[in-house]
Amino acid sequence: MKILHLSWIFAGGLLLGQAHAMAAGVDCGSTPFRVGHFKLGYRYYIENGQEKGINKDIVDELRSRTGCQFVTQVMPFARIWSDLASGDLDISISGIRNPERDRTLWCAPTIASKNYAVIRIATAKNVQSAQDFLANDKLIFGVVRGYTHGVAQDIWLDTVRKANRVEESASVEVLAEKLKLGRIDGMFSFPFVYRKLLPDQKLEGEVLVQDWASNDKGITGCIMLTKSRFNEVEAGRWQSLVRQMHSDGTLKRIFMRYVPEAEAAKMLDF
Repeated sequence: MKILHLSWIFAGGLLLGQAHAMAAGVDCGSTPFRVGHFKLGYRYYIENGQEKGINKDIVDELRSRTGCQFVTQVMPFARIWSDLASGDLDISISGIRNPERDRTLWCAPTIASKNYAVIRIATAKNVQSAQDFLANDKLIFGVVRGYTHGVAQDIWLDTVRKANRVEESASVEVLAEKLKLGRIDGMFSFPFVYRKLLPDQKLEGEVLVQDWASNDKGITGCIMLTKSRFNEVEAGRWQSLVRQMHSDGTLKRIFMRYVPEAEAAKMLDF
């Protein structure tokens, strides 16, 4: 009787999950969705051994709305993109569209944000713009390998790269350490990243945040869905589900757990 009772519970859980998925209009499939996370400020971080951040909260919300199963894994930024392209991963919660990724991935927009320049105070005495930084050929700018920063920022970075004044690193944490040690003089960062990164790395009071592209609205971040797991119809259903989270205020509530309300409102402008 005990085994039968557990079978009823298991069957009930499956039926409940199917009901959630039907209500959301998505197909959960026969295996859990494999999600790759990388550490990125308040987007995703580990605290006391527990997953936290905007991306983790979005996965929790998708699980609640659909009843689908998600298996998450923390991995380097570069590996996420190779595993998505190969089909070894199904989803990334943080991603930016480009022509190469469009070949293998669908995009479900979730967040808008702009990169700001984080500059050492000693550097900032004579640097208030991207042009000022470029004019001093002794200054080095740091970037995370493979990151997209925005139209204006990436055009500017191409110029700095040609002058051999860009140093690449594997993560924002490594960049912050180099900034602290004076190995680089500046880096780009989203507000939801530097709000956590600067106190964590004890950089408050050591750097200034500057807006080098005041007319640039920034870039739109997406949940990236691999085309090897999601066909166009299914991708459209997930995109609709995310739009519902935007329209009913869920995304704003998630963002406001980590940033001020005014900033959360800007993050919804996509």
